[in-house]
Amino acid sequence: MRQISLFLVLLCFTVPQLRAEPAVTIRPGDVFDMRVTGIPTDVAIGDGTANLQYTIGQDGIVNVPLLGKIKIAGLTSSQAEDQIQAKYVAGRIYTNPVIIISVQQVQQQRSVTVGGGVRGPGKQAWASDLTLGSAIDSAGGLNDFGSPKGVKLVRDGKILGIFDLKEIRKDPSKDVKLLAGDQVIVKE
Repeated sequence: MRQISLFLVLLCFTVPQLRAEPAVTIRPGDVFDMRVTGIPTDVAIGDGTANLQYTIGQDGIVNVPLLGKIKIAGLTSSQAEDQIQAKYVAGRIYTNPVIIISVQQVQQQRSVTVGGGVRGPGKQAWASDLTLGSAIDSAGGLNDFGSPKGVKLVRDGKILGIFDLKEIRKDPSKDVKLLAGDQVIVKE
């Protein structure tokens, strides 16, 4: 019984910790590290891994060894990991690779734009917890002509919805999380 307990304690210390990074969408110009494990030792460096650093091209494409050009802009790091891993397996290049991507440098500060009937229209720094209501608050709130019932959210050039700020204040669960690049337009 002591041996089993000791084994379980040792196992807890040797299992790699899961990453708890927020999901970040990869964009052109971003720099990321890619670690590939589970590959043959003749292509691995030292500890059985290959570590490489990449910069996403302005076209959203990265050139990955043995795979060629892959478009990963617009994907989260975990989606890009899955896509690259699947391509290595489908191409019969590696049978059981594990891909880990860590975005190291974001080319441009990610932002949202708030305009229309707010006191301080303009760009605001995006954070993963930024919501429609908090973005309007950060823009100084509604100006004298701003309508709380006509708040438009535009994402990727398409209207995602028109929201009522009063309803959001009553029920915070209706407050939509924003993504980098979103536009918030308050009706005047």
